[in-house]
Amino acid sequence: MEQQSQSAGRFSTLTLGQIFLRIGAVAFGGIGAALALIDRELVRKRQWLTAEDVTEALTYTKLLPGSTVVQVVSYLGYKLGGWFGSAIATAAFVLPSALLMLLLAAAYVAATKLPALYPGVNGLTAVVVGILLATTYRLGKTNITGYFTLGIALGSVIVGASFDIHAALIVIAAGILGMCFLPMLRGGQKLQEVKP
Repeated sequence: MEQQSQSAGRFSTLTLGQIFLRIGAVAFGGIGAALALIDRELVRKRQWLTAEDVTEALTYTKLLPGSTVVQVVSYLGYKLGGWFGSAIATAAFVLPSALLMLLLAAAYVAATKLPALYPGVNGLTAVVVGILLATTYRLGKTNITGYFTLGIALGSVIVGASFDIHAALIVIAAGILGMCFLPMLRGGQKLQEVKP
């Protein structure tokens, strides 16, 4: 807490917001790009944080569900400026992405209304579906190893497509089925460990 108050006295919350707004606007490429920019701006250039602070933030937030990079920003904002600093850093970091998504959504809606652009929009939609199917195939090839896991996968598709059931409930039910029956089907042997 002492480090937090000392850091907060060296700059204004407005400056903190400006820095995270700039990082959020140019951090294309996911968490690696964002961490590199945070390291450059806050560790090396301004020395408001240490590399250990950034590592600590990443370690703690990896345990939480949701977007890790937003959680890292929230944590570091808290470390630098308390709860208000966390709120400002998070809002500033997310704002450019949110605005860009709104613009892209508006452009998509406008494009679907123009007959000349409609085939292009259909092509983009087909590509997204194709990428999702390719990802599903790769994941399935690795994880569907027998008739039981194939049954769980097909059952999940049927239940998800036919009934108005939340996807999280389907995942939980499939996990429970796997825990109950897969060890028995594999002769009581331990399940293979998933390699990172």
